[in-house]
Amino acid sequence: FFLIIEVPSDPAHRSHRSTIPPDPTDHIDTPSAKIKIKMKMVASSRQTTRTRRWKTHAAFTVAIMFSLTRAAFASTAAVAGRKRLTIDTISNNLKTMEYAVRGKIAIEADRITQELSKKTKHSFPFDHIVFTNIGNPHAVAQKAITWPRQVMSLLQLPDPIGIDHPNVSKMYPEDAIQRAREMKASLGGHGIGAYTHSKGVRQFREDVARFIEHRDGAEPGSVDAENIFLTSGASEAISMLMTALIKDSSCGIMIPIPQYPLYSATLDLLGGHKVGYYLNENSGWGLNMKELERSLADAKAKGINVAGLAIINPGNPTGQVLSREQVKDIVLFCAEHNLVLLSDEVYQENVYREGDEFFSARRAADELGLIKDDAIQLCSFHSVSKGVTGECGQRGGYVEMVGIDNDVIDILYKLAASKLCSNASGQAMVSLMCRGPSQGDVSYESHKKEKRILFEGLRERANLVSKGLDSIPGMSCQPATGAMYAFPSVDMPPGAIKASEELGFSPDTLYSLDLLQSTGICVVPASGFGQKKGRFGFRTTFLSLESKSVVEKIRDHYASFCAKYAS
Repeated sequence: FFLIIEVPSDPAHRSHRSTIPPDPTDHIDTPSAKIKIKMKMVASSRQTTRTRRWKTHAAFTVAIMFSLTRAAFASTAAVAGRKRLTIDTISNNLKTMEYAVRGKIAIEADRITQELSKKTKHSFPFDHIVFTNIGNPHAVAQKAITWPRQVMSLLQLPDPIGIDHPNVSKMYPEDAIQRAREMKASLGGHGIGAYTHSKGVRQFREDVARFIEHRDGAEPGSVDAENIFLTSGASEAISMLMTALIKDSSCGIMIPIPQYPLYSATLDLLGGHKVGYYLNENSGWGLNMKELERSLADAKAKGINVAGLAIINPGNPTGQVLSREQVKDIVLFCAEHNLVLLSDEVYQENVYREGDEFFSARRAADELGLIKDDAIQLCSFHSVSKGVTGECGQRGGYVEMVGIDNDVIDILYKLAASKLCSNASGQAMVSLMCRGPSQGDVSYESHKKEKRILFEGLRERANLVSKGLDSIPGMSCQPATGAMYAFPSVDMPPGAIKASEELGFSPDTLYSLDLLQSTGICVVPASGFGQKKGRFGFRTTFLSLESKSVVEKIRDHYASFCAKYAS
């Protein structure tokens, strides 16, 4: 005899395949494997009843064995292939990408925070973490500015309990109510709970356009809202443009060293080249045009197709402010070498030193006649997260593009549309940042006063922290004339360098980890931003109201750290 194993089919096909009457074992169900196997014995008409019975039992046994074997195989295969996404299969670009601002030290700080929150006793000589690792103003007790939050609350509330409430004028100033009505109309009457245009609400983009014209003294109407995208923070806009610039693995972008890790991380993710140009620490982190020429020439010699150049003004992590002459030199350099200029200007309100000013790349290009002649490609970025607004969690930002062809903007629109839109509350906050209360409005003076108080606090702490760190023997810190950070260099004792080699990370990572575990102060190792070989240090914000005690704790800790790792 022989055995046929087949998927059950139309009973009409049974008669010509078997001479055996239906049998209870004809269909065998195995619930665990959910497999139905149909067994048929084919034999001649001369078979005896005993033979048929024996063959039936044999068929039953074979069916059971086959079913169990198949189920076991399926189970084993499922276990072996259960996890398709593992550390071995994940994108190599994603795996090698690093973002130091929320890296090893920040992760350890979060772990300690959880431990401190427990009611059980802990071994740390402090009761909370001071997060100076990231420019997150409201997280370290910076007060939210009143008027924008009043308007935002009215945008969030349903009309009957918001702008149309009979007592709304008793709860909100009239200019906040009127602005909320205007913004709700711009949102199509839907409020901020609905998707918007993928570039952002048109009226909000118009507010950005008029802001840029007023800031730069540009001709009214010269900034086109169609060349503006509202994004979830400036970071999204920067990533969007870098994605467009890195056509393939031969492409690269010039970035400052030190730089904000967004740039290096995004290039790693995209598979592009990081073409670094060094800022001069001894001249207050100044920019040297010869260094730009060197960097570009070296990259070209390596076969890198340099597509763009990024500047951060005021600087992150370095805290310097570029002069108008420096900005014009950079713009001319990009025009001469056909490079797209990415101008990160999110700290444009944060200029503290008397005599310094923020001078935008767009203004430089305009004054040089490059915009009129269509001789420059420039993308400028701004955000509600910095300045004195400090609304990081709202995730609002914009990019304004100059000299970018319409067909390219259409492609960028497609990229933005793939995410539908940036978050509407962030878009609204961008509008409120760019167009606050008008002079003569009831909230104008109070709004202006709140911003001035916040700015003066930042300026005072910028001076306190940078000077305080510079006064510590073994540390050197350039003046923080802009942005939100100090970036001191630190002399590392020999034992720290040796210990860090054994541990497999940089000496300034070892220092930052020791500082955190000893004092509760969370900083970012300077190695995460890039620096010259042999330099060590860290970045700290001066946002915290505890900044004075932070400097003294760093002073005391550094002395003990040097003693601990003296040899």
